[in-house]
Amino acid sequence: GSVLKYNATAQFGLLGASIGDVLVDGEISANFKLFGDTVSIIGYGSFSNEEAPYLTKHYVSNHFIWNNDFGKVRRLKFGGKLNIPHTNTFINIGAENLQNYVYFNEKCMPVQHSGNVQVFSASLDQKLNLGILHWDNKITYQTASDESVIPMPNLSVYSNLYLSFKIAKVLDVQLGVDCDYYTKYKGLGYQPATMTFYNQNEIEVGNYPFMNAYVNMKLDKARFYVLVSHVNQGLTGSNYFMMQHYPMNPRKFQFGVSVDFTN
Repeated sequence: GSVLKYNATAQFGLLGASIGDVLVDGEISANFKLFGDTVSIIGYGSFSNEEAPYLTKHYVSNHFIWNNDFGKVRRLKFGGKLNIPHTNTFINIGAENLQNYVYFNEKCMPVQHSGNVQVFSASLDQKLNLGILHWDNKITYQTASDESVIPMPNLSVYSNLYLSFKIAKVLDVQLGVDCDYYTKYKGLGYQPATMTFYNQNEIEVGNYPFMNAYVNMKLDKARFYVLVSHVNQGLTGSNYFMMQHYPMNPRKFQFGVSVDFTN
């Protein structure tokens, strides 16, 4: 109806290696009036009991060989969302329990964690504006009960501060700077031989703001931009690594043009 809506999906494995697999998810939403606008509240949840991926169980190459007898991986997730269009506010809070989680350890080998790991996350997406000044922000807090199994930064922030205006009523201009930031954590390593990411306990990454300065413009059916990526290089420290042994790109200048030829 107009106030309450719901949907659900269920999948079951009936043959082969997927026999006994279960995947159920759904959500329910309610809308109501607040400050002359429609506010949405959404509850969601999912449960899965699925076979571990084949290549985590059986693999043979020049450098790695493994044959594992992993049990099914179980996940239970639930949470809620709140959307307030009047204030440009979106909130999402969720929790998940994982049992028999499969990951790659420090030796780059797949292992199965026999216990339970809980993950909690809360994010706020808030857009602010005053005349031509706009400030878009997304802040996420997350934590895991065992970060040796699921490493993650506790806090991550994306912020975009820009001016949006017209020149001579025909040229749309967006001039601003954006920033990505997350707190320190032992980021994943990468193993090229198997093209997999693995948990490592040696190097911390994060606690570094990655900033871009940009100008976006639109004139009739043409769009073009000018961007200085990693504009803060050398000004905010030197530990600009996204993951173990893999630095972010250095400062660079980019521009681009896109033209729509449709009538």
